Amino acid sequence: MLESAIAALAALRSQDAGPLSQGLSAENAAACLHQAIRPLNPTSLRAAVEAAGPIPPAIAIVVSSGVFTTPIEWTAIAVSAGCSVHLKAPASDPALCRALAEVFTANGADVTWSISRKLPPVDAIIAFGGDQSVADVASANPTVPVEQYGHRFSVAWVAGDPIAAAGPLAIDLVRYDGRGCMAPTAVFTTGDPHVLAEAIAGQLQELEQRFPRGAVDPGLGPEWRRRLGLARVVGSSWTGSEWAVTVTPPKYFTPAALPRMVNIHPASSIDELRTILAPWRPWLSTLGTDADGISIDGVHRVCRLGWMQAPSIPRHHDGRPMLYGLNRPPGG
Repeated sequence: MLESAIAALAALRSQDAGPLSQGLSAENAAACLHQAIRPLNPTSLRAAVEAAGPIPPAIAIVVSSGVFTTPIEWTAIAVSAGCSVHLKAPASDPALCRALAEVFTANGADVTWSISRKLPPVDAIIAFGGDQSVADVASANPTVPVEQYGHRFSVAWVAGDPIAAAGPLAIDLVRYDGRGCMAPTAVFTTGDPHVLAEAIAGQLQELEQRFPRGAVDPGLGPEWRRRLGLARVVGSSWTGSEWAVTVTPPKYFTPAALPRMVNIHPASSIDELRTILAPWRPWLSTLGTDADGISIDGVHRVCRLGWMQAPSIPRHHDGRPMLYGLNRPPGG
């Protein structure tokens, strides 16, 4: 089924990404769709199938809202392994799951979708969402193994030239408008945070013209204003029509991203960053950095700046190969 997966991905790539993107601008949606499909080729898909090990014949993927491309790579790997796939789409915007099922079905694969929480009979489930929501999926399906991918967040670490770091960091911030577990919730640096902030502000202003920000949940307005107000009192801030950059002490770190807002915190060393992140260890995902040889307990993936939201294939997700372990006993 590898050829079917490749043909389906090509068909998906040719579609207008805007209506599939859960509110991103047309330009950003197209860039994100291209980036999500780009690493999926015959070589990488074969390697991902091999890394996954035995995969059951029928799986369901419970898709959360946010990063609209999330199910693409998982579906492509599963189909390449010969699996049938059911996509439980986010009820708020199922467009991508619908399109994914259509292009795979048209190319001979068995891929279905619905917004119903009642899943069809399957041999295993992959669930994305908040910690409680993925636990609820497992509780509702006690007879099959459920791979739970709950809440995670990521940060960036800049130890070198802030001017060189600003461009790649801005890409990480713009991609998907800061949605998803791999988006940088904050940037920590040993350098001058104001130099870094000014450089990122310039990059965000330029990228605003190429990749405008999409729809923003009005409910995020109070938190946006709170962070800006805090920065004006205890730090510094730079703002544009669609973006903001703040510099505040690290004690004000908040592990939640806002669309096109970056919070920069000075840190004396990587050991200080490890101390700051220690209470959040169970929820860590990715560290984007310009430094070599960095490791932090709980971080499952370390990558170069500019690639936080663009992982390679094959890869690990939350510390294990994608689709690995789906043949284990329920609850195991």
